[in-house]
Amino acid sequence: MHLTAVEIMSSLSKGEGMRVEFKRVLPRDERAARTLCAFANTRGGLLLVGVTDRGRVHGLHRPDEVQARLDELARRWIEPALDIRVQVVDVHGPRVVACSVPFSRIRPHALLLGTGERQFLVRVGASNRIADGPTLTALRLSRRNRRGLSKLEETILEWVRRHGPTPKLPGGTATIARFARLHNLSEARARRLFIKLEGLGLLVGHGAGRARIFNAI
Repeated sequence: MHLTAVEIMSSLSKGEGMRVEFKRVLPRDERAARTLCAFANTRGGLLLVGVTDRGRVHGLHRPDEVQARLDELARRWIEPALDIRVQVVDVHGPRVVACSVPFSRIRPHALLLGTGERQFLVRVGASNRIADGPTLTALRLSRRNRRGLSKLEETILEWVRRHGPTPKLPGGTATIARFARLHNLSEARARRLFIKLEGLGLLVGHGAGRARIFNAI
């Protein structure tokens, strides 16, 4: 990874989301590791440290220390350990640490808590959520295999992407009930298809019942 100041500014202009997070300073170890873990389990992402929540470059006094901490978090707080790329970028004077977390082919990764517990996390919109139930099952299958999908299943994936997270609706609006209504399907049939795609690791859901919201991975 070799990001330029122009590329950093481009990311800032787009705001936070499923694959980008801003931090003015690096938070405490567990909170920072949650973001790294969630990125790796979902689509990968970019953590920019030295940037305010509104996307203004604040800069860091000791970026090398932040870089070293992120490397340590990826090794010691997450299992299996993450292979991340960390870089200090001079953004027209102030220095920012950019941490790129690739989508992991060996997911799921777990956050190792101080109690000895393991917590699986995914990225939903601009936040990190605990994965359980069907979502955790999908992470463990980790197949992401699109071969053999029907035209309707491909339509679902494209529709979920188009109704994904926005700044005003960070979780997105893609529910089974909404898709069924817009495409003149029974909810039962739509639910079977959504569950299949989640089981293939192509969708990730959050919430329960008819309010469960889906995002494309």
